Amino acid sequence: MGLFNFFSRKKTATPQKPKPTSQDLALLEPVEVMPGLQVPRAFAQHWAEIETTRLPFIKITATPATSLTPEQSSFGYYPCLPAGFDYPKDAEGRYMYPLAQIRCNKLPALPGYPKSGYLQFYISAFDDVYGLNFDNLQSQENFRVLYFEEQEVQDRVTDFSFLDEVMESGEVPVDQPHALTFSMAEEYLGLGDVRSEKDDSVLNQVLRQYPSITDQLHDAAHDYFLHNGHKIGGYAGFTQTDPRIYKDGVADYLLLFQLDSDKKIMWGDMGVANFFIHPDDLAKKDFSRVMYNWDCC
Repeated sequence: MGLFNFFSRKKTATPQKPKPTSQDLALLEPVEVMPGLQVPRAFAQHWAEIETTRLPFIKITATPATSLTPEQSSFGYYPCLPAGFDYPKDAEGRYMYPLAQIRCNKLPALPGYPKSGYLQFYISAFDDVYGLNFDNLQSQENFRVLYFEEQEVQDRVTDFSFLDEVMESGEVPVDQPHALTFSMAEEYLGLGDVRSEKDDSVLNQVLRQYPSITDQLHDAAHDYFLHNGHKIGGYAGFTQTDPRIYKDGVADYLLLFQLDSDKKIMWGDMGVANFFIHPDDLAKKDFSRVMYNWDCC
């Protein structure tokens, strides 16, 4: 090929999306597919497929409280620990903050998740990233997940005065105790979860069928299929990117626990924290390989 011909080649034009017609735009109108749930008409036309992605989860309602006991489910309160147990410390030897405790026998039944015992989450209270290790999200040097059966805490710690500095630090996402209540809920695969990144995911298959309004439907999916809030199980919510997409060997990890921001709880700038676990580890109640991540806007 001559030099002249090389520079005279036409650039390949970027394919233009078709302009939406009035019929296309009508597909964006909300339609009720079940009591209390409306979605764009385009999604409603494929509701049978979308409904196959339904997942049950446990919704957590957190209420600031002034009177709690270590035996209760809580955010930001003293945990139920076996007497003589070495309280979790971070890599610098400082006591960690008791972020959350779930008393599992108070939970609605969720397949695969513990039905009894105490599930506890701790984070470092003295760094800017709340114990997050960007290079190794499963390193429990500065966060910890513990689990105790009911019989293990029959004789338990009663003096938590050693945590005074930690509890009063004010540098943690949850800076006051919260009591927790639980209820069952259901949700559907939206965008952002590792499962939605697959080309053959239900939602991507639907979006490809409407090229003229793909962008609008993409935005609608974010609005209609929200995965936010405090929860156990279900789909995870993010303000950035699901770390299971780019971390090796964790694509099949499940959401163990999610702690979101609200009026009294704040991860950076309205962020959200997620704890993930392999289903085999969950079945064995082995929480030593839990993956912890949080992100914010």
